[in-house]
Amino acid sequence: MDDLLREVEQMTSGEPKYEKISFYDEEQDGFAEFFVMERTRLNGTEYLLATQELNQDSDGYVFKVVSEHREDDDEVTLELELVDDDTELEAVGKVFAELLSDDLNIEI
Repeated sequence: MDDLLREVEQMTSGEPKYEKISFYDEEQDGFAEFFVMERTRLNGTEYLLATQELNQDSDGYVFKVVSEHREDDDEVTLELELVDDDTELEAVGKVFAELLSDDLNIEI
C-alpha cells in the first residue's frame, strides 16, 4: 500500500505545466521567456497573465494580444504588448484576481 501511495504522490507532485511564450524585449535586444498563468478576454481583447518564474513571490506581467498570425504548419504567432496603462491594468488585474483567487494571491 505504501508503494501505491508513493506512486500517486510522484504523479501528482511537481510544478503544473504552463504554456511558455517568448517576448522580444527591445530594451534588452533579446527574447525573454514567460509562463502563461491565465488568459482572459475583456471587451473583445485577449490578455495574458504571465510570469518568468514559477514560485510564490514572482512578479506577474499582463500582456495584450495585439494580433495573431497562423502559419501554414498551424503554429500560432502572437504579437504582444505589455499593458502599462494604469486604468487598463487595474481592470484586467481584477479579472485575473477573480479567476485565480483560489490559486494565487494577486496584488495590483
